[in-house]
Amino acid sequence: MDCSTAAIHAPTVCGIAGSARDGGAFSIALSGGYEDDIDQGYVFTYTGAGGRDLKGTPQNRKNLRTAPQSKDQSFEHIYNKALEKSVETRKPVRVVRGFKLQSKYAPKEGYRYDGLYIVEKAWMETGLNPGGFKVCKFALCRLEGQPPIPINKDWKGDDEEEDAEDASGDAEEDPESEVEEKESVKKSTRKGKEGKEEAKKDEVEDDKENAVV
Repeated sequence: MDCSTAAIHAPTVCGIAGSARDGGAFSIALSGGYEDDIDQGYVFTYTGAGGRDLKGTPQNRKNLRTAPQSKDQSFEHIYNKALEKSVETRKPVRVVRGFKLQSKYAPKEGYRYDGLYIVEKAWMETGLNPGGFKVCKFALCRLEGQPPIPINKDWKGDDEEEDAEDASGDAEEDPESEVEEKESVKKSTRKGKEGKEEAKKDEVEDDKENAVV
Protein backbone atom coordinates (compact mmCIF):
# COMPACT_ATOMS: atom_id res chain seq x y z
CA MET A 1 0.00 0.00 0.00
CA ASP A 2 2.88 2.38 0.78
CA CYS A 3 4.36 1.80 -2.69
CA SER A 4 0.99 2.63 -4.23
CA THR A 5 0.58 5.76 -2.13
CA ALA A 6 4.09 6.90 -3.04
CA ALA A 7 3.31 6.30 -6.74
CA ILE A 8 6.21 3.85 -7.07
CA HIS A 9 4.00 0.88 -7.94
CA ALA A 10 0.33 1.81 -8.25
CA PRO A 11 -1.40 -1.63 -8.13
CA THR A 12 -1.92 -3.06 -4.66
CA VAL A 13 -2.16 -6.66 -5.93
CA CYS A 14 -1.01 -6.90 -9.56
CA GLY A 15 2.74 -7.28 -10.10
CA ILE A 16 2.93 -5.22 -13.32
CA ALA A 17 1.85 -1.62 -13.94
CA GLY A 18 1.65 0.10 -17.33
CA SER A 19 0.57 -0.72 -20.87
CA ALA A 20 1.97 -0.93 -24.38
CA ARG A 21 -0.13 2.09 -25.33
CA ASP A 22 1.73 4.11 -22.68
CA GLY A 23 5.12 3.04 -24.02
CA GLY A 24 5.63 0.00 -21.81
CA ALA A 25 5.60 -0.97 -18.16
CA PHE A 26 6.02 1.65 -15.45
CA SER A 27 6.87 -0.69 -12.59
CA ILE A 28 6.90 -4.31 -11.46
CA ALA A 29 6.90 -6.05 -8.09
CA LEU A 30 9.02 -9.09 -7.26
CA SER A 31 7.14 -10.92 -4.52
CA GLY A 32 7.67 -14.64 -5.09
CA GLY A 33 4.47 -15.27 -7.02
CA TYR A 34 6.07 -17.61 -9.56
CA GLU A 35 8.58 -20.42 -9.10
CA ASP A 36 10.19 -19.47 -12.44
CA ASP A 37 11.58 -16.14 -11.17
CA ILE A 38 15.38 -16.05 -10.72
CA ASP A 39 16.67 -13.07 -8.74
CA GLN A 40 20.38 -12.27 -8.87
CA GLY A 41 19.99 -8.71 -7.67
CA TYR A 42 21.39 -6.57 -10.45
CA VAL A 43 19.92 -8.89 -13.07
CA PHE A 44 16.88 -11.14 -12.81
CA THR A 45 14.28 -13.02 -14.83
CA TYR A 46 10.65 -12.19 -14.27
CA THR A 47 7.55 -14.25 -15.06
CA GLY A 48 4.62 -12.56 -16.77
CA ALA A 49 0.96 -12.38 -15.80
CA GLY A 50 -2.02 -14.58 -16.60
CA GLY A 51 -2.66 -18.28 -16.97
CA ARG A 52 -4.34 -18.56 -13.56
CA ASP A 53 -8.00 -18.63 -12.59
CA LEU A 54 -8.29 -16.03 -9.84
CA LYS A 55 -12.10 -16.08 -9.65
CA GLY A 56 -12.33 -19.16 -7.47
CA THR A 57 -14.42 -22.27 -8.15
CA PRO A 58 -18.17 -22.99 -8.19
CA GLN A 59 -17.75 -24.38 -4.67
CA ASN A 60 -15.60 -21.49 -3.50
CA ARG A 61 -16.58 -18.31 -5.35
CA LYS A 62 -14.19 -15.54 -4.37
CA ASN A 63 -11.41 -13.45 -5.82
CA LEU A 64 -8.03 -15.02 -5.13
CA ARG A 65 -4.63 -13.34 -5.01
CA THR A 66 -2.98 -16.44 -6.44
CA ALA A 67 -3.90 -19.84 -7.86
CA PRO A 68 -2.22 -22.76 -9.67
CA GLN A 69 -1.28 -22.28 -13.33
CA SER A 70 -4.14 -23.67 -15.40
CA LYS A 71 -3.30 -22.53 -18.96
CA ASP A 72 -0.57 -20.95 -21.07
CA GLN A 73 0.30 -17.31 -20.66
CA SER A 74 0.25 -15.01 -23.69
CA PHE A 75 1.91 -11.81 -24.87
CA GLU A 76 -1.59 -10.63 -25.72
CA HIS A 77 -2.19 -10.15 -21.99
CA ILE A 78 -2.18 -6.40 -21.34
CA TYR A 79 0.63 -6.54 -18.76
CA ASN A 80 2.84 -8.96 -20.68
CA LYS A 81 2.38 -6.80 -23.75
CA ALA A 82 3.49 -3.80 -21.67
CA LEU A 83 6.77 -5.47 -20.66
CA GLU A 84 7.31 -6.70 -24.21
CA LYS A 85 6.90 -3.10 -25.38
CA SER A 86 9.53 -2.04 -22.82
CA VAL A 87 12.08 -4.20 -24.66
CA GLU A 88 11.45 -2.05 -27.72
CA THR A 89 11.32 1.37 -26.05
CA ARG A 90 14.02 0.62 -23.43
CA LYS A 91 12.27 2.92 -21.00
CA PRO A 92 13.45 2.24 -17.41
CA VAL A 93 11.08 0.25 -15.20
CA ARG A 94 10.80 0.77 -11.44
CA VAL A 95 11.38 -2.44 -9.46
CA VAL A 96 9.97 -3.23 -6.03
CA ARG A 97 10.99 -6.29 -4.00
CA GLY A 98 8.71 -7.86 -1.39
CA PHE A 99 9.46 -9.88 1.73
CA LYS A 100 7.89 -13.06 0.28
CA LEU A 101 10.46 -13.20 -2.52
CA GLN A 102 12.77 -16.22 -2.13
CA SER A 103 16.01 -14.28 -2.53
CA LYS A 104 18.77 -12.85 -0.39
CA TYR A 105 17.91 -9.51 -2.00
CA ALA A 106 14.39 -9.55 -0.53
CA PRO A 107 13.69 -7.21 2.40
CA LYS A 108 13.13 -8.81 5.81
CA GLU A 109 9.68 -7.25 5.93
CA GLY A 110 7.37 -5.16 3.79
CA TYR A 111 8.32 -3.89 0.34
CA ARG A 112 11.34 -1.92 -0.87
CA TYR A 113 12.01 0.16 -3.97
CA ASP A 114 15.21 -1.15 -5.58
CA GLY A 115 15.77 1.24 -8.47
CA LEU A 116 15.44 1.35 -12.24
CA TYR A 117 15.93 -1.58 -14.61
CA ILE A 118 15.88 -2.08 -18.38
CA VAL A 119 13.86 -4.95 -19.87
CA GLU A 120 16.49 -6.53 -22.11
CA LYS A 121 14.61 -9.53 -23.51
CA ALA A 122 11.19 -11.20 -23.70
CA TRP A 123 10.46 -14.81 -24.61
CA MET A 124 8.10 -17.74 -24.04
CA GLU A 125 9.03 -21.06 -22.46
CA THR A 126 7.55 -24.01 -20.57
CA GLY A 127 7.23 -23.04 -16.93
CA LEU A 128 8.11 -24.98 -13.79
CA ASN A 129 4.43 -25.34 -12.91
CA PRO A 130 3.15 -28.95 -12.48
CA GLY A 131 0.95 -28.68 -15.58
CA GLY A 132 3.85 -27.72 -17.84
CA PHE A 133 2.04 -24.62 -19.10
CA LYS A 134 4.00 -21.98 -21.01
CA VAL A 135 4.90 -18.67 -19.36
CA CYS A 136 6.14 -15.31 -20.62
CA LYS A 137 9.64 -14.55 -19.35
CA PHE A 138 11.52 -11.26 -19.16
CA ALA A 139 15.19 -10.50 -18.47
CA LEU A 140 15.90 -7.25 -16.62
CA CYS A 141 19.20 -5.49 -15.92
CA ARG A 142 19.71 -2.69 -13.38
CA LEU A 143 20.89 0.70 -14.60
CA GLU A 144 24.30 1.84 -13.37
CA GLY A 145 24.91 4.74 -10.99
CA GLN A 146 22.37 3.67 -8.35
CA PRO A 147 22.91 2.81 -4.66
CA PRO A 148 23.85 -0.84 -3.96
CA ILE A 149 21.00 -3.25 -3.28
CA PRO A 150 20.80 -4.25 0.40
CA ILE A 151 21.43 -7.93 1.12
CA ASN A 152 19.48 -9.84 3.73
CA LYS A 153 22.28 -11.51 5.71
CA ASP A 154 19.74 -13.69 7.52
CA TRP A 155 18.57 -15.24 4.25
CA LYS A 156 18.91 -19.03 4.34
CA GLY A 157 18.87 -20.25 0.75
CA ASP A 158 19.53 -23.77 -0.49
CA ASP A 159 21.76 -22.68 -3.33
CA GLU A 160 25.21 -24.25 -2.99
CA GLU A 161 26.95 -21.19 -4.38
CA GLU A 162 25.30 -18.92 -1.83
CA ASP A 163 26.22 -21.36 0.97
CA ALA A 164 29.82 -21.30 -0.19
CA GLU A 165 29.86 -17.50 -0.16
CA ASP A 166 28.43 -17.44 3.36
CA ALA A 167 31.02 -19.96 4.53
CA SER A 168 33.83 -17.83 3.17
CA GLY A 169 32.48 -14.83 5.03
CA ASP A 170 31.84 -12.89 1.82
CA ALA A 171 28.43 -11.55 2.79
CA GLU A 172 28.71 -8.33 0.77
CA GLU A 173 28.79 -8.09 -2.99
CA ASP A 174 30.45 -5.50 -5.15
CA PRO A 175 27.92 -4.16 -7.66
CA GLU A 176 30.71 -2.56 -9.68
CA SER A 177 32.30 -5.96 -10.31
CA GLU A 178 28.95 -7.29 -11.55
CA VAL A 179 28.58 -4.34 -13.89
CA GLU A 180 32.14 -4.87 -15.17
CA GLU A 181 31.37 -8.55 -15.76
CA LYS A 182 28.22 -7.70 -17.74
CA GLU A 183 30.16 -5.13 -19.78
CA SER A 184 32.88 -7.71 -20.44
CA VAL A 185 30.27 -10.14 -21.75
CA LYS A 186 28.83 -7.46 -24.03
CA LYS A 187 32.31 -6.54 -25.35
CA SER A 188 33.19 -10.18 -25.95
CA THR A 189 29.95 -10.62 -27.89
CA ARG A 190 30.70 -7.56 -30.01
CA LYS A 191 34.27 -8.72 -30.66
CA GLY A 192 32.99 -12.15 -31.64
CA LYS A 193 30.61 -10.63 -34.16
CA GLU A 194 33.33 -8.31 -35.52
CA GLY A 195 35.69 -11.27 -35.85
CA LYS A 196 33.12 -13.24 -37.83
CA GLU A 197 32.52 -10.25 -40.13
CA GLU A 198 36.27 -9.84 -40.75
CA ALA A 199 36.61 -13.56 -41.50
CA LYS A 200 33.79 -13.33 -44.04
CA LYS A 201 35.48 -10.32 -45.70
CA ASP A 202 38.78 -12.21 -45.95
CA GLU A 203 37.02 -15.20 -47.55
CA VAL A 204 35.42 -12.91 -50.13
CA GLU A 205 38.77 -11.27 -50.94
CA ASP A 206 40.45 -14.68 -51.29
CA ASP A 207 37.71 -15.82 -53.67
CA LYS A 208 38.18 -12.69 -55.77
CA GLU A 209 41.95 -13.20 -55.97
CA ASN A 210 41.55 -16.85 -56.93
CA ALA A 211 39.04 -15.88 -59.62
CA VAL A 212 41.50 -13.35 -61.12
CA VAL A 213 44.33 -15.90 -61.15
